[in-house]
Amino acid sequence: MTPKKKNQQPVEFSSAAVHPTPNEHRSFEPILTREQVAERLQIKASTVYELARRRSVRPMPVLKVGKYLRFRWSEIEQWLNECRRG
Repeated sequence: MTPKKKNQQPVEFSSAAVHPTPNEHRSFEPILTREQVAERLQIKASTVYELARRRSVRPMPVLKVGKYLRFRWSEIEQWLNECRRG
């Protein structure tokens, strides 16, 4: 047993630090470029751009950073599953 140092406060852990919520977990997820998404889906980068346009029936989820499009793979997977269902 180690002796307690003077004025040392006990360390407390929040449950969020041990078990992140879905939104916290997403913040650690790498952000993908249009080309990286195209490579994973084995389609052209221009097709990714067209799928992400708002006028699509079910637009692909996208993060806009200035004029650049960025994506979270977890959101793309969810979008694919929703499109497959109907």
